[in-house]
Amino acid sequence: MKKKFLYNLSRNLFHFIKRKIHFINQCNIKRYEKEGKLISLYDLDNYLNIAKPVIINSISKKNLRVGLVKPIENEDYKGYVNNRAYWTKYERFLKSNNYNYCFYNIHLSNWIEEADKFDIIIWHTYSSPDIQEEAETKIYFLEKFLKKKCFPSFDEIWSYENKVRASYLYKFFNLPAIPTFVSQNKLDAMDYINKTTFPIISKITTGSSSNDVIKLKNKKQALKYVDSCFSEIGRKTYWPYLRQKNYVYFQKFIEDATYDLRIIVIGNKVFGYYRYAKRGDFRASGAGIVDKKSLPEQAMLLAINAKKMLNSSTLAVDMLYSEKEQKFFIIETSIFIGVDTAEQLVVDGKPGYYVFDDSKTFTFNEGKFWIQELSLAEFFSNLN
Repeated sequence: MKKKFLYNLSRNLFHFIKRKIHFINQCNIKRYEKEGKLISLYDLDNYLNIAKPVIINSISKKNLRVGLVKPIENEDYKGYVNNRAYWTKYERFLKSNNYNYCFYNIHLSNWIEEADKFDIIIWHTYSSPDIQEEAETKIYFLEKFLKKKCFPSFDEIWSYENKVRASYLYKFFNLPAIPTFVSQNKLDAMDYINKTTFPIISKITTGSSSNDVIKLKNKKQALKYVDSCFSEIGRKTYWPYLRQKNYVYFQKFIEDATYDLRIIVIGNKVFGYYRYAKRGDFRASGAGIVDKKSLPEQAMLLAINAKKMLNSSTLAVDMLYSEKEQKFFIIETSIFIGVDTAEQLVVDGKPGYYVFDDSKTFTFNEGKFWIQELSLAEFFSNLN
């Protein structure tokens, strides 16, 4: 009798919790849909058709077999897709250009066997450390051993969402990045702290939207920070499963910078916008305060050069301007960014992009575009 009572109680409790979770998820879906963060699959075509499809003429490559990696959607959000999802724009491009494609679940145990079905793998990798580790491992294997063409390539993914690796590239190519100190040695880091001028900015190697970007105001605070990074367990980060262990990443604080500038380069096309920090904060990334207007030529030329040096098919370059030094400094670069709209550049109220032509001048072309489609067009047009 008692066992039956406990069984019924636990069963009822389980169903109550299940209904509660379902109710909360439904409320979240309605809220996210209202905020434009979730798109119903029923409305997806209308959402994508805000911009005209990108059509290319590489007919000889249309017989290639394409594997499109689609992220595993939360089952509770079935019937909806994140408005920032890349795969939906990639799929529209493949459909519009009559490519032979199907979805490729690269996360399964049989991913190597399944890769045999494809010549090309397209995968927008999320920026979390676990996904990046998986992506580096599998894209390397796909390219080196299975001889597949991947977008992005291993060379591109190697420095994506890894500020430490990217800093090595900036230094090697002599790109004007913010003066940066990276070390995996505690004594070296403490020596830097004893000699540097404060404040300085500290970051973790994998982080976006200004998460774990900290201003260290004085030597005492910085030395404590170094101690935690080189402690036995490392320093806690906003990633619940990852600690900052045995490395530091410090950047000079550019105190006279009043905005960030994001420049996106795809082939000879240039997009971009200004980002501003909230009052009382120094971090513009993630603040959501954006101004879309004409871009300075100096910044566009810097972004074009960075893309060339890093050999990326597509590159977003975040930079800031120092009035005192009269120059732009690269903060970081990325092959993927958060894209909310088909208007990544607006000039005089008109969406479009700049074209950098053979005469080394910039010309504005009007129109709405999904930069994901333009990126794939660039990739396919340049396939060997």
